[in-house]
Amino acid sequence: MPKNCCVSFCTKKVYVERGAKISYFRFPKDKKLFDNWICAIRRDVGEAFQVNDNTRICSRHFKQSDFTTSLTGIHALAEQAVPSIFEWSKDAAKKRKSPIKRHTASVVAASKSKKIKSILDSDEPEQTAEPSRSQELESDEENNELDVLKKRIEQLTGECSVLEKRVFSFLRFSNNEKSFKYYTGFPSVKVFDALFEFCNPGENGQNISYWNSSVTTEALFSDLEPKTKQGRPRTLHPKDELFITLCRLRQGFGEEHLAHLYGVSQSTISRIVITWINFLCLKLKDVPMWPSRELVDQFMPQDFKEKFPSTRVIIDCTEIKCQMPSSLLLNSELFSSYKNHATLKCLVGITPGGAFSFVSQLYTGLISDREIVTRSGFLDQTLDQGDSIMADKGFTIEDLLPPGVHLNIPPFLSDQVQMSAEDVVKTQNIASLRIHVERTINKVKNFRIWDGIVPLSLFGIVNQMWTVCAVLCNMQKPIISVIN
Repeated sequence: MPKNCCVSFCTKKVYVERGAKISYFRFPKDKKLFDNWICAIRRDVGEAFQVNDNTRICSRHFKQSDFTTSLTGIHALAEQAVPSIFEWSKDAAKKRKSPIKRHTASVVAASKSKKIKSILDSDEPEQTAEPSRSQELESDEENNELDVLKKRIEQLTGECSVLEKRVFSFLRFSNNEKSFKYYTGFPSVKVFDALFEFCNPGENGQNISYWNSSVTTEALFSDLEPKTKQGRPRTLHPKDELFITLCRLRQGFGEEHLAHLYGVSQSTISRIVITWINFLCLKLKDVPMWPSRELVDQFMPQDFKEKFPSTRVIIDCTEIKCQMPSSLLLNSELFSSYKNHATLKCLVGITPGGAFSFVSQLYTGLISDREIVTRSGFLDQTLDQGDSIMADKGFTIEDLLPPGVHLNIPPFLSDQVQMSAEDVVKTQNIASLRIHVERTINKVKNFRIWDGIVPLSLFGIVNQMWTVCAVLCNMQKPIISVIN
């Protein structure tokens, strides 16, 4: 029964062709000769092609000189024979230049080399001869060809610049600050460049460990070298990948929409976004958010200096709606009576100047304000004696604060029918300044990724997304202008 030949375009299954017997040969066991065979047939050993005992190459691909005949008349393959006859080698032979042109080119090259050698060997300067008519015509033809090529290059360059302006990309909006702010939330391209330089992903993204990359779990926990994944290299520049991630967060563009804009697959966009969200969270966590007492006083607005000069931080909780899970137990933990929906809850703290100084992770919506303060690590932040924390009525945490740290919350209505005049004034003063934390939280929710209901599929990176959005808000213009 005839065997198959593993060479591309060789599909015949016969024993005899044109009166000659067709033989099928196994790959040699010698490593060097084996590699020569693989290189000759232009195939890489991998998932798509494996060499085993049934893998053969037929005799059509060997020259007559590759065979030996013993004294008994047995026709066998020579020990160092390598296949060399293929379909693509025949096509290459057809495209070769004619012997006349090659001979002419060699004669011209030889005459030029002799001329140069004679000039170098002679002591006297060469007498420049006047060019002949044929040489002048040849020179004119070359100049005309160069002019045509230059014009073609200019034309293609112009077409490329036009296409770059039409295609949705970072380069298209890098010179339009208004559009750039719309898509990223950054006031200028300089802020984007500063963030990109700080993250340092590498010229080709070599410093990023891409999600679902080629490194296998087995290789991570063993001494084996990680296997590189077979596939196409990334076609997008790291700046475009960061731009895609910011568009996903700021404008809430769907992955399929971004895939159409960039001409790539939806899975590619998903992989880029997940990778960059984790990468940004990893890099931005090193940026110190909790300011010193001196910095707080330096950028404290005048209203705080007059009414509550000891304020170190203003805290509040916020919630984002999420998809209701099918589990009744988990649904009961996520359900918020305030929003009447399944939510994720976060504690944030801002400075009197309106910058985020603390962002907790997201908790289930059932958690109380007091419990989230205890769990989030807020009490581990540096608080000096004499500092005060401004909050809403729900934060009954005065007993949890370090000694010498005070809590400014609106006073509660006691057994009296109505508040005293002092309590009314204090409530108004706190409310007029505490509103800034609501405005700052609203900056995060201006990232339209939070407009809808967060699906369960994003729960793996929802904490990183929230943290990144909060830190990016500190790169925008402050909500309070401080004039010193």
